[in-house]
Amino acid sequence: MSGTRVRPRRDPSSAATGVLSLATERGVTARYALLAGLQEFAIWLPLPVLVLHMTDRGIGLALIGMAFAVRAVLVVLLEVPTGGLADAIGRKPVALASQAATMTSFAFLLVVTGPVTLLGYALFQGVGAALHSGALDAWYVDRLKATGPDVDLQRNLAAINVAQTAAMLLGAAIGGTLPALAVGLDLPWPLSGFGVALLAGLLLRSLVWWLTVVLVVEDDRGPARWADALTTPAIVRDGLRLAWRIPVMPWLLFAGGAMGLAMVAIETFWQPIASLTFGADPATSAVYGALGFTLGAAGLLGGLAVMRYGDRFPGGPPALAAASVVVKAGAMLLLALPLGGLGVALGLAFGYFSIAVQNVPHDALLNDAIPNERRSILLSVNSLVFFLGIAVGSGVLGPLAGVAGPRLALGLGAAFTLAAALAYVGVLRARRPADAGVRATSATR
Repeated sequence: MSGTRVRPRRDPSSAATGVLSLATERGVTARYALLAGLQEFAIWLPLPVLVLHMTDRGIGLALIGMAFAVRAVLVVLLEVPTGGLADAIGRKPVALASQAATMTSFAFLLVVTGPVTLLGYALFQGVGAALHSGALDAWYVDRLKATGPDVDLQRNLAAINVAQTAAMLLGAAIGGTLPALAVGLDLPWPLSGFGVALLAGLLLRSLVWWLTVVLVVEDDRGPARWADALTTPAIVRDGLRLAWRIPVMPWLLFAGGAMGLAMVAIETFWQPIASLTFGADPATSAVYGALGFTLGAAGLLGGLAVMRYGDRFPGGPPALAAASVVVKAGAMLLLALPLGGLGVALGLAFGYFSIAVQNVPHDALLNDAIPNERRSILLSVNSLVFFLGIAVGSGVLGPLAGVAGPRLALGLGAAFTLAAALAYVGVLRARRPADAGVRATSATR
């Protein structure tokens, strides 16, 4: 921005010149892997019992679905403006505001007793999620690219994915087991039942907020930083224009919407489906810890598989993403069928394996197509359609599950997810002219 004096900001972390150095590709990835992994751990501590916590407080699936829909609609309304804000004033302050809003949302959920506190959770969750996307991810990719011209984006994103899925594994296993371990302690409300897992996640989120202050270092724009917020509308307009004009973007955005619908369908309905087989008693919640470990281990295996073999997949990232969508749809269908505990375990395992595999090539295709100066806004556009898929899935499948049961709702989600594999065929076709141009240019040198 013309007239803005940018001053280098000192790195406050003591490991700045060591393993977490911002000057090297490995250091930047290690720093972000630590931060993203702990954040994922905080997310997954309460997640294996999240829906059970709400139903244990007397909230039905239809109302839960509507709360998730409210959250998603709020994200859709705020997503693009907050992405533009991150490009304008910096990614760090937006990320810190996001984490503060998310902590507030889980404080509401910890004491949830009915529609009012559930709405408070949904509203703060929506604000936090809208601020989150396009902030720290954009900071990481920009820092990574600044370390050298030959950075392997997919390999580094796969390393981040492995750190997140390892944290997911631990968080899901521990969080699912915590209520059973705490039963003998006779904890008071709101920690009784499944609430202890929510408190653990809330405390860990406060640690992540502090680490973001320490580890995320940006150039200091000084007093002009907040004046730059006035440029947000222009950035938003430019980002929306690029989302339409970059050939692969419409296809990737459609795939992102389908990812959102599939994610909310799995996360909302797997616990009610599992409870039909295993029950929903906090004293026996260890089975949900085991299922959480299963889905976390599958996600970790998927991330490791992409990091080790992703570059060798025939057809490249678009084909890998498309294949993972097909596996995910099949896993959702398997989970929806009345096949007992083994069906639940296998459905979760294949589902989260394919989610981890799809995320890496999708994010690599996305970040490879967009310019650095509009990275936050375009990542926010991608997140917008992701949450639009969540809104549609929650608003339609949640009430359906309340009437016809969670199995049918998840089965319908699987059918739509399968159709989304065609989006990556469109990505492959849109990339061919650009790839041909690169080959032709190389041949004339």
